[in-house]
Amino acid sequence: MKTWALRVELQKIFKTLTVNVYYEGNQEPDVYPRIVYELSEVSYDAGKTLYQLEINVIDYGTSTRIVEDLADNIQATLNKYYFNNDEIQFAVYRGLRQKVEEDDKLIIRRRLLFEIHLYELKGE
Repeated sequence: MKTWALRVELQKIFKTLTVNVYYEGNQEPDVYPRIVYELSEVSYDAGKTLYQLEINVIDYGTSTRIVEDLADNIQATLNKYYFNNDEIQFAVYRGLRQKVEEDDKLIIRRRLLFEIHLYELKGE
């Protein structure tokens, strides 16, 4: 339940930044620009789950402007973002930003990493 609740909130945030938002491999081919994200659980201790959030910002063409602007907006929105409701509470912290080379040189991709500290509040 906690991971699903986290995904719901992240999806809401991403949809304010672009319309093409996908979780893991569930994406439309040839739809640009798009955000593809995934969560990896890193650790759990005393009610806190640490996640790594990986976001890939992908566009197609010769200009990097859209990808860079979207990556900038994601970083500005998520860094030190705090959320709290009756189910979960989480904080997001900015990590790495990397250029990813593709075989097709017209695909432009940036990989963004964030750390999420998630607390499940139900049952406490």
